[in-house]
Amino acid sequence: MPGGSQGLPMTASRPANNLFHAPVPRRGMFVALAMFAFASLTTTPAHALRVATYNVLKYPDVAIPARQPYLRTVMAALDPDVIFCQELNTNAGKDSFLVNVLGVNQPGQWAGQWIDVNSGEGMGVFWKTAKATIFNIGAITDPNGPRKVMLCGIRIPGYPNATFFRAYSMHLKAGDGGLTPQDSITRRLECTDLRGQLNNLAANSPFILVGDSNFYGAYEGGYNRLTESQADNDGRLVDPLGMTGTWHLNSSYRQFDTQCPCSGGCFDPAFSGGGMDDRFDIELASPAMLDGAGFDVVPGSTVAFGNDGLHFDTDINGDGFNNAVGYTVATAIRNSSDHIPVYFDIQVPAKVLAGSSVDFGRVIAGGVATQNLAVADAALPPADELNYSLTPPAGFTAPAGSFTANASAAANLHALGLDTSTPGFKSGALTVTSNAADTASKSVLLSGKVLRHAAASLDSVADVTTSAIDFGGNAILHFDDMGVRAHNRGFDALQAQLALNTATITGGNGRFSIVGGFSPLQIAGTGTQLTLHFDSYGATLDSTYDAVLTIAGADEPLPGATAAASLTVNLSATPVSGVLGIGPPARMALRFEPARPNPLSHGTTFAFELPRAQAASLEIYDLSGRRVAALASGEQHAGRHELSWRAVDSQGARVPGGLYFARFATPGLSSFERVVVLP
Repeated sequence: MPGGSQGLPMTASRPANNLFHAPVPRRGMFVALAMFAFASLTTTPAHALRVATYNVLKYPDVAIPARQPYLRTVMAALDPDVIFCQELNTNAGKDSFLVNVLGVNQPGQWAGQWIDVNSGEGMGVFWKTAKATIFNIGAITDPNGPRKVMLCGIRIPGYPNATFFRAYSMHLKAGDGGLTPQDSITRRLECTDLRGQLNNLAANSPFILVGDSNFYGAYEGGYNRLTESQADNDGRLVDPLGMTGTWHLNSSYRQFDTQCPCSGGCFDPAFSGGGMDDRFDIELASPAMLDGAGFDVVPGSTVAFGNDGLHFDTDINGDGFNNAVGYTVATAIRNSSDHIPVYFDIQVPAKVLAGSSVDFGRVIAGGVATQNLAVADAALPPADELNYSLTPPAGFTAPAGSFTANASAAANLHALGLDTSTPGFKSGALTVTSNAADTASKSVLLSGKVLRHAAASLDSVADVTTSAIDFGGNAILHFDDMGVRAHNRGFDALQAQLALNTATITGGNGRFSIVGGFSPLQIAGTGTQLTLHFDSYGATLDSTYDAVLTIAGADEPLPGATAAASLTVNLSATPVSGVLGIGPPARMALRFEPARPNPLSHGTTFAFELPRAQAASLEIYDLSGRRVAALASGEQHAGRHELSWRAVDSQGARVPGGLYFARFATPGLSSFERVVVLP
């Protein structure tokens, strides 16, 4: 039998002076109160998960072809994500409701399952697969009740399997709501057994109980068993509406009535009739579903769908209007069943959204290195707020304290820092500890590279910031170009590149210049050479011209960059008397001879001649510009010099096979020669 007021006469007399039973005009003194209640019911927040219950009245046994269009209208307006249906009496009825009601409105979005709760009566649960996953569908057998209680778990896509809440659907014994009648006693026994099984759940478990209770008020023993405090309170339920006393024919509670949407002349004789005067269909929740955390019933979202509070004890579409859902939907509700749906909206747990890694890149020691970490609550609102803290690894910093992010709000930006006091590769995992259901401890990989400052030098291995180049004494137009190399001394993967920004020559009456000019550049492990020229045309004979080449550099443009030491090269040249275009006799003896043999296996010999005692150097460099060996340096005597090289570096170790360069430099002559060392 469907729940209803069939146990009471539809025209029962009521005490005239009782607040709960006083006659109420259809649109009289309570209109303002009802409009306030209606406004409070229609301003609930958008739902993350809408869970509804609906007694669909002997489906599919009663007037199904005629009722289905109305049911489609009701379901389209209600738009639940999960709905439990009582009196869905056969598995074929479940298929019919799925295909011909839900599937017509929203094709391909729904799934459903059915259980037999009593001979000739069943229950169904339907869900949008994109919004929920229903699993472990079963039944609790109640020895004290005519029907079983449906149970299942509800998960939300995108959350781990361990994140779910339980749902129970009931249809308790219908009948008289007096204080002692047998039907109320049966409901109490049913609820006593159900509460005992709910108490077996783990403490603080989130669960809900929905369905057709057939309760006539909070005084009923069954309602008390479900909601009262017991020694074992793990299965206690809470009524979000907190309605005390009698519900039946109580105008103070009229906006919560769920039966019957027709008062007489109903769509089918199976409807109980009697008008909107009973709250049979309810939705209760465990305290864990009402604590503001995780899965939670949204406050103020419990709604008797279609009840505008203005049709107490009459048709839900009476007088041709309904201020909650409109006349068309209200008429569909009246003609669909002798119950109306009830729903509440459930917020979902928080979901932490943060990047999986933050790279600080390259920074120079002593610089300030910061990067923002964005943290947000990725849950679909309404959702639990995300509460979290940040724990950085050694070598990094993060803001201390606790933080909050709301679902759909802009991400919080947290400034992370990298310790740049010492060079090196830095890495570690920052931990975001939160109340998120998907991951309570999320790791964010932090990384960065702290570099030493660049080291400007005129030598690849030694700290040389000042040197001299003497173009010598030569006849007009007989000055050779000379070269100078700038290096980023000691460069490796943990050193900044050297940015050479300017190269200027001062003095020398403007006769010294850089061949091809100078363009800023950055150097790493391979030095760069500047070729210098002395313009002797028209110069004063037997006069020495002096100038200074200044090369200014800095670290590459990274956080912590500073200026590098300036490189200074003193330049001199002396035009001497002689025949135009012909150098002095001494110049004919200044020469550098190629290495022999070349290529070489074990060794080779270099030779050079000096017309007079003067400074001269002979050095070996590898392809990267790094000096490998120095065969001669400083003041050298006049005459012929022969120097051997055994293909070893300055520490005496054999050099790898490959291409090398021999650089000979002395006032008046600078020469490079390729040398091939065989493996």
